[in-house]
Amino acid sequence: MARPTIKDVAQKAGVGIGTVSRVLNNSPKVTPETRKLVLNVIAELGFKPNTVARQLSRKTRVHNIGVITQPFISYRAFAERLRGLQLALSELETDYELMLYTVSSLAHYDERLTMIVQTGAVEALIIIDLDLYDEQKAMLREANLPFVGINHLNVQDWPCIGTDNVEGGYLAGRYLLDCGHTRIAYVGDELIDTFEFISSAERFEGFKRALTERRMLLPEQYIQLGPHEYEVAHQLALNLFHLSEPPSAIFAMSDMQAFGCLAAAREMGLRVPDDVSIIGYDDLEFSRHVGLTSVRQHLELSGRVGIEYLLCLLNGDMPPPPSLPPLEVIARQTTRTFGEAG
Repeated sequence: MARPTIKDVAQKAGVGIGTVSRVLNNSPKVTPETRKLVLNVIAELGFKPNTVARQLSRKTRVHNIGVITQPFISYRAFAERLRGLQLALSELETDYELMLYTVSSLAHYDERLTMIVQTGAVEALIIIDLDLYDEQKAMLREANLPFVGINHLNVQDWPCIGTDNVEGGYLAGRYLLDCGHTRIAYVGDELIDTFEFISSAERFEGFKRALTERRMLLPEQYIQLGPHEYEVAHQLALNLFHLSEPPSAIFAMSDMQAFGCLAAAREMGLRVPDDVSIIGYDDLEFSRHVGLTSVRQHLELSGRVGIEYLLCLLNGDMPPPPSLPPLEVIARQTTRTFGEAG
């Protein structure tokens, strides 16, 4: 049986081929009734559009914006940033699409950057959670490839979008201290990893600064570090709860690790926040549904800001340095003032 064509769809729907093409390209020039009719015929005939033909019908090729990052695609923070990128592209109705690159090591990262420049596969580049050496920045500039970093502070000689991890850790520690807690633990990643990713170290630094200002001790056993995984955080929290004097509060360096701490508390029969308060970091969408207190760092917005900044550069404009709103603690049901009834 012959594969149905766009002409078959047009004939059965009683519309022109151009109308079918506009439906396939999500053109706003099609009425809702006609769109529904054409889509029903497409489903009935089992029509599958040809990607190349669609690009030709738009008389333009699809432009690509690259996204390069560590193998963090399972991290919820990365997913929310990526959602911000995708939503911005969709809402702005551009011809740009995202092309994702993940790297397995710093050497692989350098190889990927070189390949991106040499092949001209993308017209702009977003770099998430990775730094750039001087040689790499020079290579991108010589290639006239617009680029921007996400999850960095704009304190370097390249455009970056991020928040101050040290300040975020400080806010979390100060919030728990203001709640009256004196036994506060930290659950986070190893302080420096193979990608030189230092968010955990920075948040821990800010957390310690808050405790030091109040002359508060931080026992070594209250510092629990491990790989960025839910199950690891669950075990690290169990380590804390089995201490002879467990903490009354935990600062987890990410919401996902905070979820592991919440699970450990339930496993131990502890009530949150009556027996232990838990604060995370990210303010993921899911955190709002479960009532987790968290440090909001505007993840989705960072993706939107990154896309808008690059599109300005691609249009030949000179936008101001990209920035995000200040960090803030969003207090919910997993923390309480020490001594209050839950």
